[in-house]
Formats: sequence, C-alpha cells, structure tokens
Amino acid sequence: MSSLIVAGRSLVRRPSFAVTAVLTLALGVGATTSMFSVVDAVLLKPLPFPDADRLVTVMEANPAKSQKTSLIAPVRLEDWNRQNRTFEALSASYSENVTDTSEAEPRRLAGRRLAPRYFDVFRMAPLIGRTFTPDEERFGGPRAVVISEGFWTERYGRSPAAVGRGLIIGGLGYVIVGVMPATFTSAAIDVWIPAQTPPGILRMREARFLNGVGRMKAGVTVDQATADLARVQQALGEQYPASDRGWSASVWDQKAFRVGAYEEPLWLLFGAVGLLFTIAMANIAGLMLVQLHRRARELSIRQAIGASRLQIVGAVMREVLIISVAGSVGGTAVASWLVTLFAKTFAAVPRMNELALDWRVLAFSVTATSGASVIFGLWPSWHATRGNLMPFLAQGDRRSSGMRHRLQELLVVSQIAFSIVLVASAGLMLRSYYNLGHVSAGFSPDHAITFHVGARWDEDRARVGQMQERLVAELQQLPGVVAAGMTNFLPASAATLRYQIALQGISTTDDNGKITVGERTVSSGYLRALSVPLVAGEWCPPLHYDFKAPPKALVNRAFSERYGSDVIGRHFRFDQFGTDHEIVGIIGNLIEDGPATSPVPYVYACESAGSWPDPDYVVRTEGDPRAAMATIRGIVRGLDPNRPIFGVKMLEDVIAGSLDQPRVSAQVLTLFAAAALALASLGLYSLLMLLVSERTRELGVRIALGAQPAQVVRLVLSGAGRLFAGGMGAGLLLTLAAARVLRAALFGVSPLNTVTISAAVIVLALVVMAAAAIPAARAAAIDPIEAMRAE
Repeated sequence: MSSLIVAGRSLVRRPSFAVTAVLTLALGVGATTSMFSVVDAVLLKPLPFPDADRLVTVMEANPAKSQKTSLIAPVRLEDWNRQNRTFEALSASYSENVTDTSEAEPRRLAGRRLAPRYFDVFRMAPLIGRTFTPDEERFGGPRAVVISEGFWTERYGRSPAAVGRGLIIGGLGYVIVGVMPATFTSAAIDVWIPAQTPPGILRMREARFLNGVGRMKAGVTVDQATADLARVQQALGEQYPASDRGWSASVWDQKAFRVGAYEEPLWLLFGAVGLLFTIAMANIAGLMLVQLHRRARELSIRQAIGASRLQIVGAVMREVLIISVAGSVGGTAVASWLVTLFAKTFAAVPRMNELALDWRVLAFSVTATSGASVIFGLWPSWHATRGNLMPFLAQGDRRSSGMRHRLQELLVVSQIAFSIVLVASAGLMLRSYYNLGHVSAGFSPDHAITFHVGARWDEDRARVGQMQERLVAELQQLPGVVAAGMTNFLPASAATLRYQIALQGISTTDDNGKITVGERTVSSGYLRALSVPLVAGEWCPPLHYDFKAPPKALVNRAFSERYGSDVIGRHFRFDQFGTDHEIVGIIGNLIEDGPATSPVPYVYACESAGSWPDPDYVVRTEGDPRAAMATIRGIVRGLDPNRPIFGVKMLEDVIAGSLDQPRVSAQVLTLFAAAALALASLGLYSLLMLLVSERTRELGVRIALGAQPAQVVRLVLSGAGRLFAGGMGAGLLLTLAAARVLRAALFGVSPLNTVTISAAVIVLALVVMAAAAIPAARAAAIDPIEAMRAE
C-alpha cells in the first residue's frame, strides 16, 4: 500500500501527464466498450428466446416474378403447418394500429394481429399472466390481448392487477391476459391481438398479408426446412394450380434476417472505434516515454543506489496501475452514458432494446484496460530501462537514439494512416448525406402537415368511407387551406409496395407477361397538397364513397417513359384484384422508395373513400399548418368524438426522417475522425517533444555554431514531414482497401473521390504541422550555454 501511495504522489507531481493519460484512457475504453456493447447486443448474442437458433423467418416465393418474395396467405400458412415435416410450429402476424376507448380520451395503440401458435414459436414466458389459448386464437373465440412491458409500465404502473383489466378496441371489450417483456420485440408495439381470421379469408388463397415465423425441429437446418416447404408448396400447386402453381417458400435464419442489413455498418463502426483505441494507447505510450526520458536521472540514481531493473520497472508499473484503475472507472462511466445515448440514437436498429452493460461487456472492458496497461506501461518502462542507466548521469544515450524511437515512429505513422482513413470516410459520408438531402423529392413538403384519424380495417366500410369523404371536404373548405387529401403511404416512408399488373396493349416476357409496379392509393387532393406536377392528363376525380364507380389511376413519369407516353386512356388490372383501372393522368416522379432509390414505375390508384381505412391525411396551407390543427381536431370530434387524431407531423419532418440513418452515420464517423485527429496530433507532439528533449545538447551545439532558429525549425518540421509522408502513403492504401465497404453506404459519391480524399490529406497535413509547431518553437529557443550545462 505504501508503494502505491508513493506512486500516487509521483503522479501528483506530474498532473498534466496524469490527467491527460487518465482522460485518454477513459475515453478510449469508454468508446470501445460502448461500441462493443452495440455489436454484442445486435450481432453476437443469440436472440433472447429458448433455442433461438431454431427460429426462422418464412415467406412465400415465386422465382418467376421480379419481386421474388411475398407475404403469406392465412390459408397457405395453415396448409404449410399441417403438411410440413421439419417445423415444430409455423405462425405469422401483421401490423394493425387500433384505438382504445376504455378511458376518457381515445388512444391509438400500436398493435400486432397474430395467427395461431405465434407465442408457441418464440417460447418466451410473459412477465406476468399468460399468452393466448387455442380458443382465443380461433374465429369467434373469447377476446383477449397481451400487452407490452412499456404499455404496462406507462398505463398501469407495473401493477400485477393489470392482468384481468379490459381494453375497448373497436367498440368490443378485450381482456388483458399477460404482459410480454421488452426484449420480446424491438418494434414499438403496445398490444398483441389474436387475428381470429374469418372463414371467408381462410378460403382466399390470393390474400397474402402475413409475415411468417417458424420454429424448426431440433437438428433441422435452414436448407432442409426450405426444401421441405418447397415440397409442400409443389403439392399445393398441383392441387390449386390457379393460385399456387409456380410458388415456393423462402426460409431465413431469423437473427440474420433481422440484423443482416446492419451487420457490415456496425462492424465498420466497431473497427473505427478499435482504431481510435489503438491510437489512444499508442499516444499514452508515447507520453510515458517522454516522462521516462525526463526522469532518466531519477531512474539512474535509483539504479546507482542499488535498485534492479525489475524494481524500477515495478515502480513505474505501479503508477501505470493507478492510471489504469482511474481510466477504467472513468471508461465504465463513459461507456454507461454512451450506451444510453446509443439506445436512443440508434433506436431503429434491430435489437437495440436489448442493449445493456452486462458481464460480457464488463469483461471486455477489463481485458481492454489490462491490455492497455501492458501496451502503454510495460513496454515503455522496459524499453527506457534497458542496459545501464548510469550514462544518463554523464551524457545522453546517443548510441541507440535511432533505434529506440523506431517503434514509436511506426506508431505515429500508423496513427496518421488511420486518421486519413477516418477523415476521408467521414468526408465521404457527409457528401453522401448532402447528396441524399438534395435529391429532388418531386414535390414540395413545406407548409404541409400530416396526421392519422383512427379507423379499423374490420370496421364498417360505409361508415369509414362517409367519414373520410366529409372530413376531406371540410378540410378543403377551411380558410387558408390550399389542398387536402389522403394516401395509404407517404413518400420515403419505407413502404415499398410492389404489385403485378397486366397493362392493355403491352406484352412482356417478364413475370409471365405482367409488369411490376409500385402502388399508392390516393385522393386527388393529396397530390395537389404535395404540389406534385401534373405532366399530362387530369387529376383523380373528387373523393367519394362509391365502390361501384369505375376505378381510375395516375402513373408517374417513370411509368410513361418505360411503357409509352400514350398510356393515358389505357386500362390495367392488378394481378391480386380483378377490377380494371383506367389511366387518366401522368405525374412527376416522387421519391416513394426513399431518396437513395432511382424512380421506378408507380401507379396511383384513385380509389373510393373507405378503401383504405387508416390513411395518412395531408393538408397544405398558405401559412403555418400547425395553426390549423386545433380546427382540424374540432372537425374530427364533430364527425366522430371516439376517433383519435395521432401521428401529427410536419411533412418536412417525415422526409427528414428518411435521412436519419445516413445523418447519424455521418455524424458518428465525423466524431471518430475528429478524435483520431486529436490523438494523432498528440502522438506526434509527444514524439517530437521527446526527440527535442533528447537532442537538446546537439541542437544547442548547432545554434552555437551559427545555425539560425529557422533552420532548427525546418529540421524539426522535416522530421514531422517524413512521418506524415509515410502515414499518408499507408493511409491512402487503407482507404483503397476500405472502398468496398464504403461503397455500399454511399450515395452519389465514389469511395475513391479524389476531392474528398485530397481534402482529408490537406486537413491532416495542417494538423501535423500544428502539432509540430510547439516542439519546433522549443527547439529554436534553446539556449546553447544552458544546453551544454544541462548535459
């Protein structure tokens, strides 16, 4: 204990070094540990279910179509479940937001409708209560719901008495039977409700709307399960040729299906953080070498009075131990804060609801800190004490000055190389984000607001349609309203709907003579509320509740460019539906599938009011549309006081939300690049200060013999320039190697963009020169008389 006190006093006498080392270690450990937490939670840990490796995602598949996979029809799901040989259970679900009117104010709840056996597939026990019984899953059975842990906490304060309470959904009472833990799903779901699919839907083999999940039997592989379902579907194709022939099944490991798109970006970020950690440790090692050189006389005196090399190294390592403990404690605090920040910032990333500092992460932190201690403590102290220290009492150890810093020079070159990669990558990501933000949306989002009005899919369509017709008509009559309408999905909302259509006068060899198009259901006022240009023809007819009216549609410019500018007046038919639609107009291209996706043919179906019960309403005003929301709420209450308004957003915010992921990626990588620049400059500064300290006598002699201060400055800066040149060469090679990974994350800019990479090199050159300025100035100010006396 007394030796640790002595080590602590030694560090107190050198506060700048101690504080810099502790902060650098804390930031390095904190950033690396928190990023490892993300990688561990999302990519490394198995899904939080019993025997999670047997869970799969199941879809229908048709190799003959350009859209290879499809959702599952309920009747086909039951066929697969009965006839397969490789699954313990197959189930499915679909999203359906619902309105709860059990309290004074109606509330919109994020819901999920479940096919039978859904909870049996996952086998996760509820926090309290139970999941659904077979009776509750069949059509006409008792009405029950399972709620999420978040909803349970918010509304019921985590009271066990919540089980048995009731919700009123669509005017019908549902009993809460259980609460699922937050780790069950990363989606924002409030309630799970049995689908209780009606017999009529169970006979419709074309009604594909379920997302399938399954639990394979023990020992079964994904390939075997796929082949088994393909066998079942082939038999169904022979039995039902009109609907099932040519269809098969696709099976994916569920973990890979959930996180596949995020795997490469997360490993890239973790690699960037790992580089920063390596740079941080190299810098602390450099600072330690500077300190040991300044303490050379002290260490020589210790040796002179009988201390062995091992004892001297032990004394230094006790100081390192104090720095490591302080740094690890600070790093754990930083990691805890960053984990909380990441959970909020990256909420859209799958499995982020499972993010936490657990024993794996703490073990990683301890291992990282221990390894860092060896790197920045043992090596410098062992290197500095090699051989006989006595010559330091008489003269500098010039015999090995070239060799003793070779490794540190290599570390500085590596820091510069890694910094070039990170700065160039950050620049590329920022340019990519800029390009995405400046893609022509095809419409004007300013002065427009969007919202939802609660309505159920199983509600009487006449009632819903009449409400929608009256609501849109009253909205259009409000003072200051330019246009108002509705759509099934807003642009850039990640709703990539694809349908097969047969177009009059067009024959194609693709997809069995069908055309693949995107689809939106719209009213005429919606397109005008977006200020979409009408290229040719006319708008949709005014919105009315009339399912017998001849359906009409508009198409986008990409459709007319591919299939002819004379498409107006032609008819098409959806493969899934039997009604002909007449094309009455052509509009400009909208970024329906997001700003990073090139426009594809889209049809805009002008359907009857009530055809889509839960649309996005859009209102464009002359001024700030938020000022009109109070009036809009009053109109909705006047039409139906039990219908909630929810999801109120400015249209500009909706479009900006589509850029959240690239914006966050660019910001995080920029933060890493800034940290890398700071660390690289610190490493170069410590190395040059060490070299200047060691060469004080030499530089003093040069000045005494007539060397000008500018010549001394050039001598130091030339050394920094050589290191920068080596680092730049290595950095450019690393940037070239990283191009393949970066290409997938960029939009509108090449991963080898010359301007961006050149800018990164220039920025690094300026940082290197700034870091070298202080050591160079110190060298130029050396007093030759004092330098000789010091030696």
